[in-house]
Amino acid sequence: MKIHNAIRWQDNMYLFQFRSVYTEPVEYFHAHEGLEILYVHEGEGTYAINNEIFPLKPTTFILVKPFQMHRIKVQVPPVYVRTLLKIRGTVMDRFSSMLPQLASAFAPFLEHKRPCQVYYLPPAVASCLEEQFMQLKETLAIVSPHLRADAVTLFSFHLLQYFVSRIYSPPRSVLPQSLAANDSTELLGRIVQWIDSRCGLPFTLNDMAADLHFSPNHLSKTFKERMGLSITTYANEKRLEEARILLVNTSLAIEEISRRTGFKYPSYFIALFKAKYGATPRRYRMRMEK
Repeated sequence: MKIHNAIRWQDNMYLFQFRSVYTEPVEYFHAHEGLEILYVHEGEGTYAINNEIFPLKPTTFILVKPFQMHRIKVQVPPVYVRTLLKIRGTVMDRFSSMLPQLASAFAPFLEHKRPCQVYYLPPAVASCLEEQFMQLKETLAIVSPHLRADAVTLFSFHLLQYFVSRIYSPPRSVLPQSLAANDSTELLGRIVQWIDSRCGLPFTLNDMAADLHFSPNHLSKTFKERMGLSITTYANEKRLEEARILLVNTSLAIEEISRRTGFKYPSYFIALFKAKYGATPRRYRMRMEK
């Protein structure tokens, strides 16, 4: 598999990966802070969001809301090529203060429960979008590092304006979220942020409950209802994905990778990894090195 190394999302206000190429099957599910924009250049598979499954094919354009669980599965060969942009809430805050009209036009997408999030673009629109992504790639290659975040912010302004005017069709009738739904969304975000900040460390549900000031049962129930899986399963999925990246990009020992990704026992890590990826960590690394 070709791994596209970009600026780490955990440490920056954005992550941009242009035309990443995958020659091995891709399958993951997760949620994260910030808005995610995914564009498929080549490849076919499925994408699950809002408890619905959509076909994934060339010129598919997807926007994922903050802390929204999403799943992707792509079978290759022949190849999977995609462009990915993630932008943190701080970028979205700039929209509100600098361009209030654009922020207002885009706000319904973030606030409504179920607007369309998966789009199959016609050739002219897809070509224009790909050109915009290419321009961002070229811009980031020539500007100084301290200006790159501003370049991504400006690009996001133009992209969202294009999305609102050329791609997005507001639903005819959308009921506003209830206060309870908003409250649970905020709590869900806090849970995901808490897990992400401690993904490399073992933790218990009681640890989380003490920090977030909710009962363990309430946290567990809220997460399960909104995400469709347990907190433990979600945390393990995040850890396994990080472990997979370390296996491909480093020469760290299996035991060390297990420790760094928050697994207390290497044997448990190996069993979970094999169940997810169909091979032990050692064999998976050997396969990727061929």
